[in-house]
Amino acid sequence: MAQRRIGFFYLHCTEGENTLNIEENLLKVLRFIGGQSNRAKKKDVSDDRFCFLDSYEYDEDNHLLRILFKSARHSYRAPLINRNTVESRENPKTREEGEQVKTHLLIKFVNGDAIVFLETGKSILTLKIISDYFNTFISVFNNSHRREHINGRFHFDIIPRDNFREILDNMDRVVFAEVFIDKQVLGSDSLNFSDRLDYVQEDIVIGLKTEKKESIKHTIYDVLAKMAGGRTEIKRVRVKGKMSDSSESVIDTDFIIKKEYIDAQQDEETGEYNTQYMFSQLEMLSNDY
Repeated sequence: MAQRRIGFFYLHCTEGENTLNIEENLLKVLRFIGGQSNRAKKKDVSDDRFCFLDSYEYDEDNHLLRILFKSARHSYRAPLINRNTVESRENPKTREEGEQVKTHLLIKFVNGDAIVFLETGKSILTLKIISDYFNTFISVFNNSHRREHINGRFHFDIIPRDNFREILDNMDRVVFAEVFIDKQVLGSDSLNFSDRLDYVQEDIVIGLKTEKKESIKHTIYDVLAKMAGGRTEIKRVRVKGKMSDSSESVIDTDFIIKKEYIDAQQDEETGEYNTQYMFSQLEMLSNDY
């Protein structure tokens, strides 16, 4: 049984300072792309590589998106060499053709977040390429529709799989944080809003944002100390910060990765991975979140 490594990300859709509904906007883009011919779906990734959205499936009940991309490299057709006989023969493909490579990703929508489970590896499309692909078709849609527009742009954050505090220590600056507090605090002595919380589904989310070029790292240390001490209404903390290499990372106390590899079924003749089995494994992985 083969294995595939999985990367974990948050996907966002924003317009300026405003965060848009990621599930709604992504489905709009996918439906538009899905209605195009394969030729119209194609986007060049580089001079010798292209990709296109092959298929998507939306599970409305579980808020899951199964997305399959295909890509290929072209413009190279050197003779083929047999690994057993070490004999060569002419490559039958043309310079416009390349071996098909599949990229599988599962997106799970949870409380307004889009958590991406993406297979990674050699020749696999990165989430940057996929995000750029979606953004390209936002522009295509807006240019072809006079009365209707898709707002915003897609971008993503990497979810590290290391220890929360260790990543926090390595952040140069913490620029934003969300503290999730039990909804029961609404009826407590401190707020005294209401005891009728049956239809209040979400936790209370407090957003902490730093002044320009400043950091709230020490504030987060205080919050974590309170969580560790127990008997607190704080349930979860999510932090966005700048790393030493100027990249951005998001860490979440509620996102403890138990594994980053999944089993995969590989075709003996072609070497391709079975798509149905791949998505079943990704869904099993997503059940923890």
